[in-house]
Amino acid sequence: MSTSTFPSSDRRLRCISQWGCLERNDEVVVRRTALSGLKVFLPRTDPSRLHDWAADGYRSSEEYLFWSRKVCGLACLQSLLHGWTDVRLTMGELLALALDRGCYAVEPSGKVRGLIYRPFMAWVGEQFGFHCELVERTPIRASHRAVRPGQVLIASVSPEIRDPDTPAPQRGGHLVLVYAVEDGVVRFHNPSGYSHNSDSASLPVHVFERFHANRGILIRATS
Repeated sequence: MSTSTFPSSDRRLRCISQWGCLERNDEVVVRRTALSGLKVFLPRTDPSRLHDWAADGYRSSEEYLFWSRKVCGLACLQSLLHGWTDVRLTMGELLALALDRGCYAVEPSGKVRGLIYRPFMAWVGEQFGFHCELVERTPIRASHRAVRPGQVLIASVSPEIRDPDTPAPQRGGHLVLVYAVEDGVVRFHNPSGYSHNSDSASLPVHVFERFHANRGILIRATS
């Protein structure tokens, strides 16, 4: 299905918003609800104010509002598909494929578990030809050494990374696309960052690691 080309060192991956457009990101609210976690939501649900969810392949505004909070990993994948292949799938199409492959589990209560790494890795390897390697219990100071042209890290971080001055942030719960680490600075795309710091955000390694859960997925393009 894919036509992969190994990217050159100066090729820049596109940042894709999990909310459909980067300007929409500024309306996202990340709020601590308890010591156990965070909630991420859009406060404005008036259909006239919504992003064009149909163009993104969602079947309804309700489906968009539910899943757009949870598809950060698929937004990272979409960035790679646009940068490394000729595959063009809407977010709704990617979500349907990911659900079919068990990358998310929807519990009877409506709670969603995922992105679940191992089925995700198997899926993108089989369908898109990407080589995936699981990273666990590995700080960013070590895992970033594998990031290079043609190999990126989908890293588990806190959604609070959009506000780098957040004191004592939670670790994990959100995924970003680390595409370069240069001179002690981590460069990444944040699918739910603010419009001014989602595309090619940069943080010193010691700041990034405050949000990082020491896990993620290394993904390599194949020639």
